[in-house]
Amino acid sequence: MKVYKFLVLFVSMFILSCTSKNIKEANQVINKIENYRKEKHMLPNDLNSIGVQETEEGPVYYKKVDSLNYIIWIQAESSIGESRIYYSDTQKWENGFREVDKNNTK
Repeated sequence: MKVYKFLVLFVSMFILSCTSKNIKEANQVINKIENYRKEKHMLPNDLNSIGVQETEEGPVYYKKVDSLNYIIWIQAESSIGESRIYYSDTQKWENGFREVDKNNTK
């Protein structure tokens, strides 16, 4: 039983540390997007426009929803964890997908 508890704790800590690393990287991408928005008065169409190489492997993904809103998401490092999504309409990280509030223009 002790080995099982240790294994669960170890796996949980590993997933959290990987997710934290990915969120840190994603927050840097968000800063680049917001700087681009301030300079060009528009959102980039893709991450390549802000000097971030987009890959299918991620770990950071970007979607321009409309001219004012976007989402950034990171995939969980394993099937145990969940994806985290940053919504520009609330400027917060959330669990799970939802519709962007296009009336909220923070």
